[in-house]
Amino acid sequence: MKLIEKIYLGISSIYYWLLLKVIYQNRVKMHVFNSIRGKFRVELMRESSLFIGEFLMSRGPLYLKCTENAQLYIGDNVFCNHNCSITCAEKIKIGNNCMIANNVVIVDHDHVIKECGSTSELTCEEIEIGNSVWIGANVTITKGVHIGDGAVIGANSVVVHDVEAHSVVAGVPTKKVK
Repeated sequence: MKLIEKIYLGISSIYYWLLLKVIYQNRVKMHVFNSIRGKFRVELMRESSLFIGEFLMSRGPLYLKCTENAQLYIGDNVFCNHNCSITCAEKIKIGNNCMIANNVVIVDHDHVIKECGSTSELTCEEIEIGNSVWIGANVTITKGVHIGDGAVIGANSVVVHDVEAHSVVAGVPTKKVK
């Protein structure tokens, strides 16, 4: 990597850190130096919080949203490829050393559906993603899912059930492959 590019990434990282500190103050805990490229959008509603461990690497755009009273935790050395979206209404925890491919959506809630159709009311369940998990391209992870350490989620999958540690799953909905 050229020196100028490293300097640019350093300045960009400091800019995002300062911006989030000014807007959200101590509701955001994040290291100053990360590798954030492309768009990086954070939206925290009232009483929500965001923790980002050491060295988040993002190829952008990356969208992080927490509704009221929600908690989003992203561990150390996490990589997010292009166009990832994490929306938290209760609690989402992503462990250390995770790799998240492009177009991944992680959402810990659904809208309540009644006879008249979907409502603005939400039903929520915590999502926990273990350490060293690899999430393939175009994956959707739904509410209440726990993914064990070292698991691999195949591309184009929809995760609606827990995933065992060190297993490989794929499909819609996911099934154990290995």
